[in-house]
Amino acid sequence: MTDCQLKNVIDIFCGAGGLSKGFSEAGYNIVTGVDNNEHSLDTYRNNHDCEPVLEDVENPNIIQTIRDSVIDNGHSPDKIDLIIGGPPCRGFSMANVQTDSETHPLNSLPNQFLQIVEDFDPEAVLIENVPRLLTISDGMFKESILGRLHDLGYNVEFDILEAEKFGVPQKRRRVFFIGRKSVEPELPNPSDYNQNIEIPVSVERAISDLPEIPTGGGGTMQMEYTAGNTNISEYARLMRQNEQEELLMNHRTTKNQEKTYRRFQHIPQGGNWKDIPKELMDNYSNRKQTHDHIYQRLSEGKPANTVANFRKQMIVHPTQDRLLSVREAARLQSFPDDYHFIGNSFNARQQMVGDAVPVKLAYAIGEKLSPRCSSNEAPVS
Repeated sequence: MTDCQLKNVIDIFCGAGGLSKGFSEAGYNIVTGVDNNEHSLDTYRNNHDCEPVLEDVENPNIIQTIRDSVIDNGHSPDKIDLIIGGPPCRGFSMANVQTDSETHPLNSLPNQFLQIVEDFDPEAVLIENVPRLLTISDGMFKESILGRLHDLGYNVEFDILEAEKFGVPQKRRRVFFIGRKSVEPELPNPSDYNQNIEIPVSVERAISDLPEIPTGGGGTMQMEYTAGNTNISEYARLMRQNEQEELLMNHRTTKNQEKTYRRFQHIPQGGNWKDIPKELMDNYSNRKQTHDHIYQRLSEGKPANTVANFRKQMIVHPTQDRLLSVREAARLQSFPDDYHFIGNSFNARQQMVGDAVPVKLAYAIGEKLSPRCSSNEAPVS
C-alpha cells in the first residue's frame, strides 16, 4: 500500500476528539486540536499524542496560537495537509429555529474556521455540521461555504451521511463538506466500506456485554467486565480489544430518585414519556410541548436514535430501569473502550460524548480521503 497523500491534521472545534480518533485510526497524524471547553480538552489530551489548544477561535490571536501549538508539538505550520472540524451548530440547529439569521453570533464560527484554513493553506479541508445547514436562510450558509472554499482553490463535494450505514449503532445524520486542491474529492460510500461486522449494528449488539447497573442508576468510574461473558458480538469485541487488564471505564450513569425510575417501569422498548401515567409526570405541566425523545427507551434490535444530550433526553436502557451510562453512550458513538472520558464534571463527560462525531463515521471519511499507510491491521473503530 502506498504512503498516505495526506498526513498531518489539525482538528478545530475538536471537543473530546471523535473526528480526531477516527482519522487517527485511519492512519493520520493528529498535530493539534483546538477547543474552548477545558473538560473536553482534558479528555482529548488523555487520548491523543499532542497538546491541544484551549482557546476560543474568535480570539484575534487564534491563528498564531495554533501555529505556536503546532511547533510545540514538534511539527511545521507549513506542513499541515488537512484541517478538519465541526463549527458549533447551536445557532442553526432544530432547537433554535428562530435564530437562523446569518447575523446570529453563533453562526459566524464557520467563517472563523475558514479563516484558519486560508492561513494554513492545507491540501484538504473537512467541515462537519447538522443537515439543517444546507437549507437555512434559503441555502445562504451552504452557498457561502461553497463559495469560500472555491475561492480558496478547493474542489468541493458535500452530502449528508447516515452514521448507521457505516457501522455506528445509532441513527445520526450529518452533512460533510470535503475540499481538495489537487484532485476531485469523494465522500465514502457505505457499499464500498468493508467493516467485518453485520450492519446495521443494533443496540443489543453494541452494549449487551456491559455489566448491569442497579435500578435507578449509579455505577463507578472503573469496574470489571462481566466474568465469563463470551457470547459477545463482533462489534463489542472490537470496542473491547485494546482495553487493558479487563477494566471498564466510565460505566456510570446519573442516579435517579425513586419517582423517576418508577417512570421507567412503564416505558416499553421504543416507547417514551407518553407511556408514563400522568400522575407520575405531574412536574410536566404542558405535555403538548414535551418532545417525543424525552424518556425514550431504546429498542434492542435496532440502532439507537440520535444520542445528543442523553442526560437531558433521559434516554432509557432497553432492558434495565435506568438511564444510559457514559460508556454505553460512547459505544453508541463507536468510541472504543480504551477511549477514557475524564474531568471533574460528570455532566460534562455526558455532554462531550453526545456532542462528538461518531468515530467509525470519521474513520470511513478519513479512509476515503487517503489510504491507511502504517500497517494492514484492522482498526478498532
